[in-house]
Amino acid sequence: MTYLEQKVRIIAFLEMVFTSGKDERNVTFKKISEVCQVEAADVELLVMKAMSLDLIRGCIDEVSQTV
Repeated sequence: MTYLEQKVRIIAFLEMVFTSGKDERNVTFKKISEVCQVEAADVELLVMKAMSLDLIRGCIDEVSQTV
C-alpha cells in the first residue's frame, strides 16, 4: 500500500468505528475489509497501525476475527 492509500484506509476505519454505537464496538475483520477495501489478510496490519498511532485503543482477537 502506498502511504496515501494507507492513510485513507485508516480514516475510513476510524469513521466506521466512531459512527457505530457504544455497544457496537466489536467489529469483525470482514466488515473492516469491506469498508476499508483491504484484503482480509491486511486487516490486522491496518488495525495495528491505527493502534500504534494512538488513534484507537482495543484488542485484536485473531481466533474469532474481531477487533
